Amino acid sequence: MADFVAKAKNTISDVKSYWKVPPKGKYMTFKEIGAYAFGGIGAYFIIQLGSTLIVSTTNIIVSTAIGVSPSHSYIIYLIATILNVPLTAVRANMVDNTRGKGGKYRPYLLSMGIPTAIVALIYVWFPYELMYSMFPGKMLGYEKGYWIKLVVVFICNLALHFFFFFFKDAYENLIHVLSPNTQERTDVLAVKAVVYSLAPSIMNFVNPLIAQITKTDQSNILVYRIAYPIYAVIGIGLTIVVFANTEEKIVQAKTHTIQIRFIDALKEVAKNKYFWIISLAGWLGFLELAYYNILYYNQNYGKTVDPAIYGTAWIIIGNASFWGMIAAPFFVKRFGKKSVLVAVNLMNVVCILLMLINVKSFWWLVFCIWLNYLFSAFEQITTPAIQADIRDYQQYKSGERIDGMFAAVATIGNLVTLFTAAVIPAFQEKYGIYEGNGYEKSFDILFVDTGEPGLLWKFLPALIIMCAVGAFLNVVPYFFYDFTEKKQKSVIRVLKVRSLFEDYSNNALENAQIVEAIELVDNARKMAEETPKSTNKLDYQQNGVSKKEAKKAYKEALEYNEEIDISKFVCEELDKFNTALGQHKLEVYTDIFNRGFEFIKDIDLAAVKVERQEAKALPKTTREEKEFRKFRIQIASDKRSAKKAYDKFYGTVNEFKAPDMDALIALFDKEDELDKEIFELAKNKNDKEGAKALSAEKKEVQKEAKALMDEFARFNRAAKPYNDAKKFLKQYENYSHFDEIEALYEDAKAQQEIEEANEEVAETVE
Repeated sequence: MADFVAKAKNTISDVKSYWKVPPKGKYMTFKEIGAYAFGGIGAYFIIQLGSTLIVSTTNIIVSTAIGVSPSHSYIIYLIATILNVPLTAVRANMVDNTRGKGGKYRPYLLSMGIPTAIVALIYVWFPYELMYSMFPGKMLGYEKGYWIKLVVVFICNLALHFFFFFFKDAYENLIHVLSPNTQERTDVLAVKAVVYSLAPSIMNFVNPLIAQITKTDQSNILVYRIAYPIYAVIGIGLTIVVFANTEEKIVQAKTHTIQIRFIDALKEVAKNKYFWIISLAGWLGFLELAYYNILYYNQNYGKTVDPAIYGTAWIIIGNASFWGMIAAPFFVKRFGKKSVLVAVNLMNVVCILLMLINVKSFWWLVFCIWLNYLFSAFEQITTPAIQADIRDYQQYKSGERIDGMFAAVATIGNLVTLFTAAVIPAFQEKYGIYEGNGYEKSFDILFVDTGEPGLLWKFLPALIIMCAVGAFLNVVPYFFYDFTEKKQKSVIRVLKVRSLFEDYSNNALENAQIVEAIELVDNARKMAEETPKSTNKLDYQQNGVSKKEAKKAYKEALEYNEEIDISKFVCEELDKFNTALGQHKLEVYTDIFNRGFEFIKDIDLAAVKVERQEAKALPKTTREEKEFRKFRIQIASDKRSAKKAYDKFYGTVNEFKAPDMDALIALFDKEDELDKEIFELAKNKNDKEGAKALSAEKKEVQKEAKALMDEFARFNRAAKPYNDAKKFLKQYENYSHFDEIEALYEDAKAQQEIEEANEEVAETVE
């Protein structure tokens, strides 16, 4: 008890100390964590609105409350998914080229959240029933009112595909850029998940309660017309809390300008093997999702319990998620994300199969789903944490922070699921669930009292087996995931090194960064030469040493060895120009740079084709040979792409010249200045005309900046070999300046201490 009280006091003390300043080694303040988590309740009200209305083959509201048949739902899903491919590309390009103090994701929390809520309300409040009387008669075998229903559902669904998915990505992916510390991200995800889970828990309780009060059931649209406006208002209000109290932090040079061409970002993400592993897991597990409806089928069609008990059961089930979310960070820290993901997914298979013992028992299904939720809660923490890690890896490999494009490439998975999703409607049709089966709504055939006798109890076991197969397929790709926590830490350390040297070359390095750079490099050089400690537990269990001390010593040994491995990784980065491959790259890139980008005009595509074929014929037995071969292929491919881009965008018509970077930066600075002025006017609320004029001016500046960025995109595409050479040689030059940065250390350290002391005084005064 005393320990508990002491820990509680320490926690309260930490919250006070780190409310506005993050703890050492961390990046998020407690205020920011609280805002992201508490505001997440609102975000998830909006997310739940969208996810419950997006048309899919397992959507209950669309199929039962609105009354769209499974086969027509699939057709709408099919068309919307295809149309969503270009929409996703637009979203991705917007995110990856978003700049400014708002960050990549924060600006879209409100601009996409509000339209999502509005579309959801139109979706449920449209007078579908009235259409049958207003437009009587049939067309192509169906009531005209039914065709109008399909059109409205399709339009609302397509709108949600843009606004809802954009909003969901903005909130979910925000954690990727709030901290580069993978364990901190995992911890915050756990806090957020525990808090935001209140939203679906409330909805799972309130919806059946409204059904009972209105003397209907959850297949009646009235339930959602009453509930969804309330969820929308609360959702937007709390989302504002997230927007106003979070700050994005990407490990990237302050002077780094984002200029990502869509197709280039697409190619880079496509080469990320970890992305494909995570995506494949989702594509193969499509059948598992159907298990969410099993309890609903049991209660609604089996008449096993009344709606109030059904709502209470979901509160009990939601409690399982709480414990899983609380425990997830500890298990992740102890065993790593991969091991946790594999274990919980295998347990999900077991939990689903346990339902077969008694599908008629409502409370037995509640118990099985409770267990499933317990283990699935771990996945709610680990999956987004892994998504954040693989974006760090992407930045390490490509040199650009590409976030939005992950969603664009993921649309390939949507095309895959066009075929896999057809399995569920086909499966349902075998059990008589289809439009025109003789019932008012196709699923009414499952009712135990008015439907086909015994059909429900035949349908549920078959559905459970199908879900179990999906759950097992979901886990298989994770066996090939090997981007460990140690590798992620190594990547972040290297990204810091790169950004620090880039900022130094642009005279943008602050005292704190100088200190961090020197200490980071010095520590890496020192630790890389150290000898790893023993990892045999028996070596620490000596006479006179307590079990607790032995455990502590063993843990410290593991951390010490990890630091050695990370330091070696950092040193490889620092010394990469001294390797055989590094020297070869220097030679090739120096030749390209000295020739200038004008050489691209005279590239002979036939000669480049031969060069690429010769590169592909190079040996690839050892790691060094593979890297050398890969580089040679890349150079030949880049020359070919550059020549084609030059012919397309320049040729004999336009002058082939580099755009003015200073002009672009000036436009960015002007936009930032206007943002400040607009904010001040909005805060004072005394000059609406002035604010309107400034907003108009800002739009013109953004238009100019967009045009110039498009020009950069064209030039970068046509001059890629030259630009890559320039970037590589610049980094080589930057790394050679370490001695100059080191000479600034003592003065920077002293200045940093003064700055920190002044900040402490300022906080005390506040």
